[in-house]
Amino acid sequence: MDLQIPFGLADITVGEGADAIKFDGKTDFQADGGELTLTPIFQDINIADFGETVYDRRITGHEGTLTIVAAEDKVNILQLALSSAEAITDSVSGDVTGLMDGKMGTSMRTRGKKVTIHPRVMGTETSADIVIYKMASDGDFTRSFANEQGNIEITMSMYPRDGMDASKPGNFYYIGGTDPNVA
Repeated sequence: MDLQIPFGLADITVGEGADAIKFDGKTDFQADGGELTLTPIFQDINIADFGETVYDRRITGHEGTLTIVAAEDKVNILQLALSSAEAITDSVSGDVTGLMDGKMGTSMRTRGKKVTIHPRVMGTETSADIVIYKMASDGDFTRSFANEQGNIEITMSMYPRDGMDASKPGNFYYIGGTDPNVA
């Protein structure tokens, strides 16, 4: 019997295409392993005949958080850590040269990106991949200036995918190599 024991780092890809940030040990680096939490939200169903006993629970939503500890201090990683920030761009080259606070009322959902978590021990096998359709950072940004290694902790929250259908499953995430929303 082959034991399926999770072990080791995962490649975490945020976004898609040329602008994707890849914490894969080659392109971008992690100072510590990432951590994903998926939490269903329930509403208790009570029936008077059973007193205070919870008769059932119904799913009323989903929450998810991902923490990535980046080892590098690059503007694209800072921008990932501060989804609420706006880019400062060079007027000639168009390159992002810094960040500034975003305007009041800015939507975090519209800044969300697809996140793919692929355990490195799986090689090219995608059966253990976890894909979150849309996540954006909404955690604190803390910078330590001590005589020690610094890092950037990125905390992201999950939002429903574009084109979601609340009457069907598959609006927030899937696990495995097949996207249930691709026809």
